[in-house]
Amino acid sequence: MKIMLVCGSIANKSHTRILLRHIEKLLQKKGMETIFWDLREKPLSIALPEFHKNPLLTPNQLVKNFVTLVTNSDGFVLGSPLYHGSYSGVLKNALDNLYYDALRNKPVALVSNSSSIRNCAHPCEHLRLVVRAMYGYALQSQIGTANDDYADRGTEYELVNAEIKERCLRLVEELIQLNIALKSHDISKED
Repeated sequence: MKIMLVCGSIANKSHTRILLRHIEKLLQKKGMETIFWDLREKPLSIALPEFHKNPLLTPNQLVKNFVTLVTNSDGFVLGSPLYHGSYSGVLKNALDNLYYDALRNKPVALVSNSSSIRNCAHPCEHLRLVVRAMYGYALQSQIGTANDDYADRGTEYELVNAEIKERCLRLVEELIQLNIALKSHDISKED
């Protein structure tokens, strides 16, 4: 099973990136193959309307690579910091570069971070609508962290909240189990 993690944070030092890396390690411990796409390291060009029907026709090789990886992945973990009450524009642009049904019948885990616990789930809630519009299945579980869930280690953060770590384990298990269930009964091939 191949799981793609997409980091929608472009901050040099990022809580979201650390959360996604933690989840990636848990997936790998469960025997999953992972692909980590960091939009800071591999930014995508602005989605152009003339390529909406077939994003592989774009002249941008990085976008082609991203589209191909998404197409060949079995599930996803999308992560974003809170930007102006929602998820990041770079993550929206990445999703806009895909086929309209790129997530069809695939499970999608949603994670986010905010400076405050009060707003930390907003990016996940907004992403849930986009995942559904792209024919994916957003997990029931989602993880919203606040800056207090991390320790500052100078050059990067460390996830230290034990409850969040436990939720990450449950999220990974739900992602794997939903993937198995969807593969065992492919509803896209029903009459």
